[in-house]
Amino acid sequence: MKSYTELCKDILNAIGGKNNIDSVSHCATRLRLTLKDLSIVSDDETIKKIQGVLGLVKINNSYQIIIGPGVESVYLEFVKVANFQNKASDPEKSGKQSEKKGTWMIKNAATKIVDFISGSFMPVLPVIVAGGLISAILVCCTTFFGMDANSGTYIVLNSIYVGAFTYLPIYVGYNTAKKLNISPMLGALLGAILVSENINGAENLAFLGIPVTTVTYTQSVLPVMFGVLFMSFIYRPLEKYMPKEVKFVLVPVLTMLITVPITLIALGPVATWIGNGLAALTLWLNTNLGWLSVCVMSALLPVILFSGTGGCWYPAIFASFAANGFEGFVMTGLLSANLAIGGVACAASLKLKNKEYKSLALSTGITAVFGITEPAIYGVLIPWKKPFIVAIIASGIGGLFAGLMNVVEYVFSSPSVISIIAFANPDGTMHNFIMAIITMIIAFTAGFVIMLFIKLKEDNVLENQ
Repeated sequence: MKSYTELCKDILNAIGGKNNIDSVSHCATRLRLTLKDLSIVSDDETIKKIQGVLGLVKINNSYQIIIGPGVESVYLEFVKVANFQNKASDPEKSGKQSEKKGTWMIKNAATKIVDFISGSFMPVLPVIVAGGLISAILVCCTTFFGMDANSGTYIVLNSIYVGAFTYLPIYVGYNTAKKLNISPMLGALLGAILVSENINGAENLAFLGIPVTTVTYTQSVLPVMFGVLFMSFIYRPLEKYMPKEVKFVLVPVLTMLITVPITLIALGPVATWIGNGLAALTLWLNTNLGWLSVCVMSALLPVILFSGTGGCWYPAIFASFAANGFEGFVMTGLLSANLAIGGVACAASLKLKNKEYKSLALSTGITAVFGITEPAIYGVLIPWKKPFIVAIIASGIGGLFAGLMNVVEYVFSSPSVISIIAFANPDGTMHNFIMAIITMIIAFTAGFVIMLFIKLKEDNVLENQ
């Protein structure tokens, strides 16, 4: 494996250099690049053959380069190699970028929405996973091991959960602003305002005589996204046209004076209603369609993960957690999908004879079991095709059982063997937790066993992709 610096230089050369980059971000496994001129970009095969690149997904001007679990380190090195942070912080260049992005709401709206949500939310996932799993661990410690909820140990550890979820709008606000190429600190400030004790859940509040709807903003995602999106339309003209002598003071002041009231009076409540609607819809699907909804979602998730559109589900997922205290549709389906993909890849390692292919299949299969599936999808399932179909079938089988047993996740975490504790019910009962473990076993076993009966033709398949 080459160094991250060499990998980033190879990618940068393949996409036409740093001047061809409009924006750069990352998710759990992908380096996401929005490019300006596709005519100077190398062909797909050249990019895919770069050592360290597992695959490529193109959606219009968006190039999603599959790296795997080390993508955050690659992203940091890529920004450094491309000197992209310095470029983005140049006000004049930011202004030019904003002009080029002026038509984003008109062209390719669906793609842009998915990219916007993913780019804004994905970098926050480590914070949420840390807080969520700590909360689940504390539930087990107090329920089964007699930990005192008033002890200093509990309070210190619980502060990780509180810090992650209570102030979630701050993290999302920062990343949303960064995604939109405006001041990230102003995005964080808007999030801090929403969760401040004078605003969060405030009653009988008014601004210039206009009533402000009572909204609880802690653990919310959409309100601050909507607010920062509106902020970008205020910030950019001010940044571009304000005289340099007063820009440092007046741009942030005027931006916040306009953005905060509009967010509190209109955007925050509307976003909250949309979030509540999404939560109600997912709960309705899970309650009324039951096993069928989870079965279908589980079967679709390998396709969703392959397409890179999974990020669009996060607002609904978090709205469901906030409204219901659990999520039993997407995350339950993902539990089945992750283990099914892992089972298929591990079985493929037994079917393949080439040592390199066997090693690739086994390592990516183990990674999938631990919650990161894209290396297996792009390294094994897609190149050989048949394993991808098997993963869909096996995931649907696991989802069928999970749906019948009404398995739900109580704290957000990418479902896997090491995060299965997230399915433990806070009330101390074990039924849901046990059913989640059985779901994993069924999904993994179904993928593993079915794959053993499938013939795979090696014949340098990876080189021919």
